[in-house]
Amino acid sequence: MKKLLIISLFMIVYSLINSQATELFISEYIEGSSYNKAIEIFNGTGETVNLSEYTLSKDVNGNDDFSTSMDLSGNLANNDVYVICHPSADEAIQNVADETNGSVINFNGDDQVRLYKNDIVIDHLGESGDVDWGQNVTLVRLSTIASPNPDYDDSEWESYNQNNFDYIGYHIFDGGTDPIIIVTSPNGGEQWEQGSIHNITWTSANFTGNVKIELEMIYRTREVLVASTENDGEWEWNIPVDQALDDWYVVIISDAEDNDPWDQSNNPFSIIEPVPVTPYTIYEIQFTEDPSGDSPHLDERVSTTGIVTATFSNGYYIQDGEGAWNGINIYPYEGSVSVGDDIYLEGTVFEYQNKTELIDVTNLQINGTADLPEPTQILTGQISMPDTYNPESWEGVLVKFMEVTVTNDSLGYGEWEVDDGIDTSAPCRVDDLGDYTYIPVLNDFIYSVTGIVDYSYGNFKLQPRDDDDFIFENAVDDDMISDTEISLSNYPNPFRYSTTISFSVAQTSPFVTLEIYNIKGQKVKTLECVNSYNAKATDSLSHIVWNGEDDSGKPVNSGIYFYKLKSDSFNSVKKMILLH
Repeated sequence: MKKLLIISLFMIVYSLINSQATELFISEYIEGSSYNKAIEIFNGTGETVNLSEYTLSKDVNGNDDFSTSMDLSGNLANNDVYVICHPSADEAIQNVADETNGSVINFNGDDQVRLYKNDIVIDHLGESGDVDWGQNVTLVRLSTIASPNPDYDDSEWESYNQNNFDYIGYHIFDGGTDPIIIVTSPNGGEQWEQGSIHNITWTSANFTGNVKIELEMIYRTREVLVASTENDGEWEWNIPVDQALDDWYVVIISDAEDNDPWDQSNNPFSIIEPVPVTPYTIYEIQFTEDPSGDSPHLDERVSTTGIVTATFSNGYYIQDGEGAWNGINIYPYEGSVSVGDDIYLEGTVFEYQNKTELIDVTNLQINGTADLPEPTQILTGQISMPDTYNPESWEGVLVKFMEVTVTNDSLGYGEWEVDDGIDTSAPCRVDDLGDYTYIPVLNDFIYSVTGIVDYSYGNFKLQPRDDDDFIFENAVDDDMISDTEISLSNYPNPFRYSTTISFSVAQTSPFVTLEIYNIKGQKVKTLECVNSYNAKATDSLSHIVWNGEDDSGKPVNSGIYFYKLKSDSFNSVKKMILLH
């Protein structure tokens, strides 16, 4: 078992803690992004417990059918925890896990969890029904709770932000009496560079005094990093550039007055030489011809710049230009940046289940704010048809779909589906990480939807950020959508180099004008053409070719355009798509 509550090589004697738990209980629940899922079970009974009598189960969407279950095994010592996580969970979780399980530990925010002893429910977590009681959160049992509860009571739990793994692997249980300090970082295996900045973190119970923080090179030297600092759980350490290199460091935190209580890192961490940092654009980090989609700079330490385009629980996104390959995910999101921030950062290129990320971020600098890049207009199929397009190129990029219909309002886990109805396109997934209120309804029409292209659970998908990313009405001026007795079309559509616009008018007019507008309603090209009919011929068909250039002769960008046919007595508008 990962006995991180038994704190150090010298070990705190837990007989100081007077209270005992009546039975095993669930002490932590992690419902993180992607597969970052875990359950922790705590033994505070005062004696070792045989786990073979216990079963952990879950239902689906709060349906009260707890048929998905796993039998526990082995022995759990007093004041120890048993951690079960998903096989693909973050390394920080797996490092403290005793067992992995991909069925029970594959819950979403509306799946209930139960702990059974000899087929009798002793502890219950969650609410019945399709209710998101535990979505995108880490829940930790209060230190004063001494018994399991077969009826869920949310007042027994402390809630933390999603992807908070600081408390997994140990549980503070004191019955509300004795003071305790627990070092949470560094706690073993970290590699911190000379000259870098890192946070030393801890948690405490029943103790409010200042703390002293010391650094020890095991069996050799100890130095005081700060003699007295506020007991707020975090202290920033600017590691000296000449800090001795070693693999056997621990941090010791204690009462600044008399060193009691105290704790030290469970396992040693390292101080290493600075890793070389190479500057790259986001495009250079992302662009790849590797079929796997892996970055050519995988595992490299890099620096880059970009504008923050979105913040989600699974990280935030930055972009340094418009179009393919220009966006990337930064993990994790700790609330330090906001949308529109112009930032510089250093990080390690990482592939998390085939999504390119920058992790272990240091030297984050906010250099003011800037306008966000314009979302690139693409087809829904460009992120759902890997055999036709290259969805990898849009990963992390801000994009926009036009004139889509909801073709599936529930794919499970908050995902749904839209389709733009283009022959060369296909439906794609939309997810719910963003803070939007729209509830998808089958066959709803959405004029445009904007978001970040994300990748998780084996699928590319759109992540709208908020309600502003949804437009339900045509943004083109009303005078561009009136109809009259005319025929107007173009072929091919979509097109790459040129398209032929055909029209006929069921009334006499000596002159008509054809104009091209972009999605913002801005005119990019005027094509003036005299009709091929006269006052006696009303069924003639006219044709004109547009080669994708604006009035100055420059090629326009890929995207959706409107062509407007008008005269002094009528006008009509149609849509076409240019794909370079």
